[in-house]
Amino acid sequence: MARPKKAFDEVRGTPLGVRLTVAERAELDATAELYGLTAAEFMRRRSLGYRLPPTQAAARSEAVIATALMRLGVNLNQVAKHLNAGRPVKLPVIEDLARRINAALDRLYDARRDENRPQL
Repeated sequence: MARPKKAFDEVRGTPLGVRLTVAERAELDATAELYGLTAAEFMRRRSLGYRLPPTQAAARSEAVIATALMRLGVNLNQVAKHLNAGRPVKLPVIEDLARRINAALDRLYDARRDENRPQL
């Protein structure tokens, strides 16, 4: 079965010619590749103010932060288990754990600061 046709106002059939130097085109292609987009899609998103997808490096960074948060959550669960069993836990351990969790969350939220921009 064929894909349904787009409505007339949704078809991208109006070309826009842009002249670039060889160096500008190479830079445009390299930057678009970082985001996993074609040069045309990259230009469309940048010029219309749409949010760009995360770069591969940013995605890896978020994965590292998420893994660190998961490990800290496991530590927090172990502290809660000790407390529920009636065993004492030193206060500096809890304070250090809370500080590390807050730092990881700050890095994660900083990486996602463009979340409110419109998405194409």
